Amino acid sequence: MARQLKESVLRFTAYKAIKDKIIYLDLKPGEKILESEIAESLSVSRTPVREALLMLENEKLVECNGSMGFIVRKFSAREIDEYFAVRKVIEEFVMSLVLQRITEPELKTLRENIQEAERHVEAGDIRNIIRYESEFHELLYRAAKSEVLFETISGLTDKFRWLRAIALNARGGARQSITQHKKILTAIEKKDFKKLRALVRTHLTDAQKKLSGAQSLLFWGSIKNAH
Repeated sequence: MARQLKESVLRFTAYKAIKDKIIYLDLKPGEKILESEIAESLSVSRTPVREALLMLENEKLVECNGSMGFIVRKFSAREIDEYFAVRKVIEEFVMSLVLQRITEPELKTLRENIQEAERHVEAGDIRNIIRYESEFHELLYRAAKSEVLFETISGLTDKFRWLRAIALNARGGARQSITQHKKILTAIEKKDFKKLRALVRTHLTDAQKKLSGAQSLLFWGSIKNAH
C-alpha cells in the first residue's frame, strides 16, 4: 500500500511538472520532451515520467511521434477556431450568471487580481502574467456558482490557459488583455450585461487574432517574450 502511494505521488509530481512546463511555454508546441532530463530534474526514475506522459497524451497535451518519442502537441487552425467558438458560448453564459450572483468580496478579489497582473507586466514576469490573467477568468467561473458549468469546462481549462499563454506572448498582448479585464470588471460592477457581452466578445476576438498572427509560435515553437 505504501509503495503504491509513493508511486502515485511520484507520477502526479511528474504529471504536474510537465503540464506546467507545457502551459507556461517552457516546453513549446512541437518540442521534444526529454524524459531523462525531466526525471533527473525531479530526482525520480523515468517510470513515473513515462506514466505522466501517457496521462498527458490522454488529455491531448502531448503526443507520441514514433522514433522521436513524446512531443508537445501542435495546434491546428481548425482546433483554435473551435476552442474559441466554445469559449465564446461559455463566457457569455458565465457572464449572465456572474451579474446575478457575484458578491462584493469576489469583486474585491478581481480588483486585486488586476493589480497583481499589472505589477507582473511591469516586471516582465511572463509566468505570473499568465497565472494572473488565467486566474481572472477562473475567478469569474467560480463567481457564477454553477456546478454544471464546472463539470462542462473541467476538461477545457488547461487548453484555454495554454492558448491564452501563447496569445499573451504576442507583442502587446498582456497589456491589451489587462486593459480589457479592467473594462470587463467595470461592466460587471455596473451590471451592464449589454456592454459586458460586447467587451467579452472583443476580448476573445482579440486573443484569437493574436494566435492567428502567431502561427510560427504554434507550429514551430519560436516564442519571444514581447509584452
